[in-house]
Amino acid sequence: MTQVIFFSVIIPTYNRAGFITETVQSVLKQTVSDFEIIIVDDGSTDNTEEVIRHFFSAEPRLHYYKKTNEERGAARNFGLRQAKGRFAVFFDSDDLMKPHYLQTLLDVIHKTPGIFLLACKYNFLLPAGKEVPAPVQSLKEGWYDRDFFLKGNILACNYCIRITDKSYKLFPPDRELASMEDWLFILANTERNKVFIKDEVCLSMREHDERSMVNNQKVIAARQKAAGWAKQNLQLSNSQLKTLDAWSHYFCGIHQYLDGRRREAIKETWLAMRLGGINKKFILLLIKSILGRKLIKKLK
Repeated sequence: MTQVIFFSVIIPTYNRAGFITETVQSVLKQTVSDFEIIIVDDGSTDNTEEVIRHFFSAEPRLHYYKKTNEERGAARNFGLRQAKGRFAVFFDSDDLMKPHYLQTLLDVIHKTPGIFLLACKYNFLLPAGKEVPAPVQSLKEGWYDRDFFLKGNILACNYCIRITDKSYKLFPPDRELASMEDWLFILANTERNKVFIKDEVCLSMREHDERSMVNNQKVIAARQKAAGWAKQNLQLSNSQLKTLDAWSHYFCGIHQYLDGRRREAIKETWLAMRLGGINKKFILLLIKSILGRKLIKKLK
């Protein structure tokens, strides 16, 4: 009789030879053992494959697949097609699990029959080794619906979904949506379901220069493309469309500000306020955009 695996940990990777060994080791150190690891190498041109085969060739729970490069959305969909677990756990190839992560997910699942989507909290891990709280820390434990996630994806890719429920939606594979595919996946899968967020830090997300959200103008273009995708592919009410547009303008305003583009940042923030009303975050960004990043740095 074939044993049913509980968790399929899906790790897409691209040129992460310098990080992936520690990432995989953090999964293998979990306090529960009922899982498989699916590494989807999205056409790496470095020695990622060599590293994986050198360190983990004897690990029966690890399955390595190499494919042509199509970006992370397509890589995660490929991993889902290989998965044999009841739940899929998405994880980036440069991040770290704390040893109790899968056990924490398992406890929530056992206490909540029929749960579809769940997540734990994470810290940012700085290059010097210090961990600092991520914005998700401010959330109370509980259920969060699509209206909440229309503002943005505070979870990154760090969530778990029941894949024995075949109603789940796949990641949009469009290369132009790279860096936004996680957000759109959450929006698509919260049409009839909510996400339970556990108030426990179980992950460390590395901060380094190679992360995908570095070029602000590319990030802005991806967000605008993603908002268009959401409008075209999701059933959203008028109020939800306003929320989507307002917070997309706010998001773009942040990245225009970070690029030192004051005029564009002010315009985006003003549009966010027109659509979303008076909001402390919007007002703060507007003030910062008017003053400019250089002046604020001097004042500090």
